[in-house]
Amino acid sequence: AASDVYKRQIISSDGLNSKYTFENFVQGSSNLYAYTAAEQVANHPGESNNPLFIYGNSGLGKTHLLNAICYEVKKKFPDMNILYIRAEQFVNEFMQALQYKTTDEFHDKFRNSIDLLLIDDIQFIAGKERVQEEFFHTFNSLYEDGKQIIISSDTPPRDIPFLEDRLKSRFEWGLLADISVPDYETRLAILRKKAQDESIIIDDFILSNIANKIDSNIRAVSYTHLRAHE
Repeated sequence: AASDVYKRQIISSDGLNSKYTFENFVQGSSNLYAYTAAEQVANHPGESNNPLFIYGNSGLGKTHLLNAICYEVKKKFPDMNILYIRAEQFVNEFMQALQYKTTDEFHDKFRNSIDLLLIDDIQFIAGKERVQEEFFHTFNSLYEDGKQIIISSDTPPRDIPFLEDRLKSRFEWGLLADISVPDYETRLAILRKKAQDESIIIDDFILSNIANKIDSNIRAVSYTHLRAHE
């Protein structure tokens, strides 16, 4: 049955990165609150901070934390059914369900077969009336059943344009945790970790110069960028 197939898909492979764990996350004053909240949810899913809504500009670590929660929950609660998905994929799957008249299977996947839903870049559903209606009922179903919901966005719920007020309200029921631009020390620590992970030998003075020039998207510093300064 379709529901059995969905139940076997404990973690969606879409976007998951095995390097994105709590151990590999560089903490700093800009992300400590979100990191702590993510750890608490991973240790006690469905018990508090539900939903957990993490927001911040692109490249600051939101996806890393969502991935880390996936891996930690799977390690500590191996029987839990986990689904990590990007909002764009949620939209596409819903559109396909409407087209092929498989909404029952869609509902079973998102409402009945999972214990933990992590959805990245929720702002993508804004302005899409049918999708927002669907996610509203999905959210309600999971929440009423005590299932953990974790959402990320580039802005807090109230600032997402064209998002229905009833969704904004529900997203604020739990805990809002922001990730801001990291300070110099955190940026330098992230660059050091990045170089170490990629086995790049690079002078600390050069890393310091790069850290001074970055003021927003730390993810923008690519492997190639670091290798060019090696």
